[in-house]
Amino acid sequence: MVAAAKLGGWGLAFVALGLALGCSDPQGPKPAASVLPDVLPMGGTLAAATKTTGSDVDPNGYEVWVDDQWSQSPPDNGVVYFNGLSGGDHKVVLLMIAPNCLVTATAPGLVADNPRTVTITEGTTGATPYDVGCASVGSLFISTTTTGVDLDGDGYTVTVDGAANQGAAANGDVTFTGLATGSHSVVVSNVAGNCTVSGDNGQVATVTAGGMTDVAFSVSCTPIASGTGSLTVTTTTTGSNPDPDGYTLTIDGTNSQAIGTNAAVALTVPAGANPVVLSGLAANCKVSGANPQTVTVTAGGTSTTTFAVTCGAPPPAEVSGHVQLGWGSATPGNFVQVFDFDVRADLTGRFTGTDYGDIHPSGLPASVTTDPVNDPQTYFIAYRDPGPGKCRQPGTGVEFDAVGRGDEGDLRTYTVQICDLGPKGSGVDFFSLYIRLGGYGRSGVLTAGDIAKR
Repeated sequence: MVAAAKLGGWGLAFVALGLALGCSDPQGPKPAASVLPDVLPMGGTLAAATKTTGSDVDPNGYEVWVDDQWSQSPPDNGVVYFNGLSGGDHKVVLLMIAPNCLVTATAPGLVADNPRTVTITEGTTGATPYDVGCASVGSLFISTTTTGVDLDGDGYTVTVDGAANQGAAANGDVTFTGLATGSHSVVVSNVAGNCTVSGDNGQVATVTAGGMTDVAFSVSCTPIASGTGSLTVTTTTTGSNPDPDGYTLTIDGTNSQAIGTNAAVALTVPAGANPVVLSGLAANCKVSGANPQTVTVTAGGTSTTTFAVTCGAPPPAEVSGHVQLGWGSATPGNFVQVFDFDVRADLTGRFTGTDYGDIHPSGLPASVTTDPVNDPQTYFIAYRDPGPGKCRQPGTGVEFDAVGRGDEGDLRTYTVQICDLGPKGSGVDFFSLYIRLGGYGRSGVLTAGDIAKR
């Protein structure tokens, strides 16, 4: 007899999207597949079957792991057997799934839980099926960079294929998910009259299955008024452990120069609204107030602005992000999960995860939140390096354990594993969540958002 655990709360299936891209598999003895004998020598047998449908099917097959100890590699459509298992519950998980594929429940009585709990009776053979659906979809990550004076105050509109559109800041980014593979046209509109898109405004980008393609637009803005004025920028730094090499001051996105921790620089700039940015701060130093600032300078006039910086003890290690798994918009009913977090090695911070595919009777999507400040019964238990082999690149991983509160009031312990594998917009970062109670999990390469590890 085979039984899959029924999940309460976050009760949909575990999606193992692209795990091989983000993390390598655990090592353990790998029993060879075998033909079932007429009489089992001892224990029971598990037959794990895979059936793959859709387009852009994973060409490399999968790996089935039992109890994190034994593994075998079935093809996209095939069966592997694990003999001599003790009677009782066993953890079974399907790994090495391409980013554009996910485990689904395609027929009544089948489950999409992954990992799942399978009950084995000694002397019998139990089966657990994995139905995997693949789709030819991917994402576009579109960034806008604007330099000059008198920038467009309300940003732009980014449109894909003349239909789907999103607002974008003058210096920002937007992500379009769930796009069919192939070529797509991308246009930036609602650009102020004094600003010009550099190069082609109407780029063609190619979306690949399960991938994220970068598209960059550069915009330059000219002053609305004529003439120049004087701008004096001052830095004041307080606290312990000040930045030893000072900062970098950038005016209008193009003019950069060094400035000390307590210093003043006078510059001649175009009349108009000038963006001013202070960068190059040490990790233990922060600007109090806005950064960047916008300073208006009149023709022939003098303007000033100050950046107040506070430095302290070197901060603890930290990982943060606002990320998405699954294709489409984060709206109720879509098979999409969103995770927002800022967690530090001193066990402070906040974590929230929401599953828009699991709608509770309240009408709200299932969620879990750890926020020790506002809910002291929730807390972070441990923060660690996941160890060698867990992420594709050494030093890119973080793993933490926590107790969180579900949207229905229950407390649950969970583990998060993160791999910060590339710069913002690279589309290669990896995220995994596993809630012990009920065996709920979500895992995969991000379809939107970014992870930052410090």
